[in-house]
Amino acid sequence: MKTKTIAGIVILAILVVLVIAGLYFFSQIQEKVAFQNVEIDFEGVEIKDIDSQHITLNLNLRCYNPNKIPVTLDGADYEIYLQEIYVGNGSISERLTIPPDETKILSSEVKVGYENLNQLLNIANEIIKRGGKVNITIKGNAYADFIGRISFPFKVEKEINLSREIVEKIKDLKNFKIF
Repeated sequence: MKTKTIAGIVILAILVVLVIAGLYFFSQIQEKVAFQNVEIDFEGVEIKDIDSQHITLNLNLRCYNPNKIPVTLDGADYEIYLQEIYVGNGSISERLTIPPDETKILSSEVKVGYENLNQLLNIANEIIKRGGKVNITIKGNAYADFIGRISFPFKVEKEINLSREIVEKIKDLKNFKIF
């Protein structure tokens, strides 16, 4: 009789562990599926630093969670294009949890090499004629860790207006002569 009681307790304990593990994995799967619905958009960009090799930008991305459960972003890699010209790439390594129906801003550094700026100067006339309107494209992959890394591609295409000051600086750069 005693061995039947012990066997029953062991079986009950195994069932409880399996149910808890199943519920945990189910919630994780729900969260990762919900992550696919997260809306990523361009928020803004600012110049952080300029040195002899590159310009460092701070890129801000707006992440909105329309789901009824929180989602967690475990990282992202992306490329930035202005007027379809490659500018640079960046990555986000910090973990971010976005509560239901909320928006969080992600900030990431992007290093833009001067060779990429030279290509952008080739379209300076177009930027000036358009009054500072520029098409920006950000494409990449966001990641969620769940029994390995799951990748969710995203793409942001938007027309942005450069400030009048930046347009004037573009004009100055375009007219700059070394000798």
